[in-house]
Amino acid sequence: MKATTRPARRIPTARLERVRAKAAAAAQAREAAFLARQDALVQLVSPTPEFQAVPRLTMLPGGLHWSGQGQAPQVGATVTVSREGHNQPAQVKAYCHAAGFLGLVVEVQQPVKRASRKPSPRAGCVFGSQLALVA
Repeated sequence: MKATTRPARRIPTARLERVRAKAAAAAQAREAAFLARQDALVQLVSPTPEFQAVPRLTMLPGGLHWSGQGQAPQVGATVTVSREGHNQPAQVKAYCHAAGFLGLVVEVQQPVKRASRKPSPRAGCVFGSQLALVA
């Protein structure tokens, strides 16, 4: 009996990994673009209120100004916040905005002891000018 098909050609492992990585990156880019489009549509219908924490920059209105040096830090990054003369390490949890400026919602790692007051919803929001310059 005569074989009517040829044997399958194998893709080298290194090439297969590159192809899979490229496909995963393309899928991630498509997902990010889809989320950005969805966030823009939501902003048209109901804009995000000031000082409300959001996990992505695309969920905020456009045209916000970052008052710090360089780019705004990513969620999860550790920054140094300068408040009342104290430099405190803090982790970025989300983004917020107020008066046309982009802000960061941070969680201070070692909070300074203060008199007990009712916590403000704006307490965790800092702006680029409040980040300490680290050499």
